[in-house]
Amino acid sequence: MLTVTDLELRVGARLLMDEVSFRVDRGDKVGLVGRNGAGKTTLTKVLAGRTQPTAGTVTASGRIGYLPQDPKVDDMEQSGRDRILSARDLDQTIRRMRAAEEGMASDDDAQRQKAMDRYSRLGAEFEARGGYAAESEAARITSNLGLPDRVLDQPLHTLSGGQRRRVEL
Repeated sequence: MLTVTDLELRVGARLLMDEVSFRVDRGDKVGLVGRNGAGKTTLTKVLAGRTQPTAGTVTASGRIGYLPQDPKVDDMEQSGRDRILSARDLDQTIRRMRAAEEGMASDDDAQRQKAMDRYSRLGAEFEARGGYAAESEAARITSNLGLPDRVLDQPLHTLSGGQRRRVEL
């Protein structure tokens, strides 16, 4: 649930919204309509907790996601799957697991054992954080968005703008 009470939004001295109050319940579908510069993006940033309102309160139960109009991706070599998993901060664990896998190929017994121990610990962390379920959920979501399975394994730079946008969703 999301509750907004007496919200005021300003950009500099310009008043965008004043005395805005509303409630969005679970399952509600909401659209924002307004002219350019009316404050739609500013409002969504406030609702997602990315910026603060000038006045008023926003109360949310649960997590609110925010997809910028023009998302900036630092690593265009990242796969679609890793980008999706990064929303849950699982991509870092996967990278460390891959590094441990490389260490397990070492000729040095001590280094190999150390890498195996690290991989085991990271695997348990990945599983505890719902990593395997998240991977299958990512595949299901991309399928529901009309993306072929192969997109999950492709680097982002090989995807069309529309495909990248759906990965961001």
